[in-house]
Amino acid sequence: MGISSIASVGWKYIKRAGKLYPDFVLGTGNEKFTQAMRKTIENRKINNQSYLESVWSGIKNGTKEAEAHNCFMTNKYGGFWQSTWANLKSFPHKVAQGWKVGGMLADKAGKTGISKFWSQFKGSMSGIGKRMPLIGTLLIAVTELPNIFSAFKDEGLVGGIVETGKAGLRLGAGMAGAAIGQALIPIPIVGGLVGYMAGDWLMSKFTGKSHSEKKAEAEEAAKQQAAIQQQMSQQYGMNPFTQGLGYQTNMVQPQINIPQPTMTPQQIMAMRQMLYSQAMTNPMDQDFMAMTSGMNNLNFQC
Repeated sequence: MGISSIASVGWKYIKRAGKLYPDFVLGTGNEKFTQAMRKTIENRKINNQSYLESVWSGIKNGTKEAEAHNCFMTNKYGGFWQSTWANLKSFPHKVAQGWKVGGMLADKAGKTGISKFWSQFKGSMSGIGKRMPLIGTLLIAVTELPNIFSAFKDEGLVGGIVETGKAGLRLGAGMAGAAIGQALIPIPIVGGLVGYMAGDWLMSKFTGKSHSEKKAEAEEAAKQQAAIQQQMSQQYGMNPFTQGLGYQTNMVQPQINIPQPTMTPQQIMAMRQMLYSQAMTNPMDQDFMAMTSGMNNLNFQC
């Protein structure tokens, strides 16, 4: 397969992912994905597959089911955002319907009082549960808004757009991980939460840290640097042995007076005579130490 063929296949998958993304992240496409994947894993013995083979097949079947659901919702409501608005509007109705069904089942079972109330409560919770994926995703998306606004403020239009794309990729990877995790760990909330954290963590390795994380780390590093500088300033300001090291520029530096050698006029004349005459009348005449000490002026008698 040539480079052009690989690029064509890659672009095809990108377009499929982009088309599926809104309903999968904000809609109910992830629920259809989880259901299809879990069903494939449960039927692995019938399909003569190992667990790992069933997981891979489940991911492919789940993707196909999510795409089919996306097409159905688009055709029914005219688009993703129309279907999302319909789901939001139906939320109160689903809760009321669950409460009503729970009460009917309680009456049929002869329950009254607290028992009936508990049955109605469970029915309403089931109605809430049908919209929890959408509500949870919206709440997660809202938490990213401060990070995106901060990026627009600090880095301008380009930085804000880049941060929006990074947040979108992490959210999509998190929801994909949540759908897979819920299929692998069929425990309410637990599997989805574990999967979301794994997907978000993996995507963060590709996108890098968010603007808010980088900003917080920079502020923390600046605080530590300021604390170190303050500590050094206090330490050297209290140490008298650092006066000559240049740390305290406002302190008086010690001065050392070095005595300069001096010669009398007579010694200078004798030294000049020695240089010009090259005389050797006295062996001590050309000895500078003898001349300066006056030894050449002594008369020695044998």
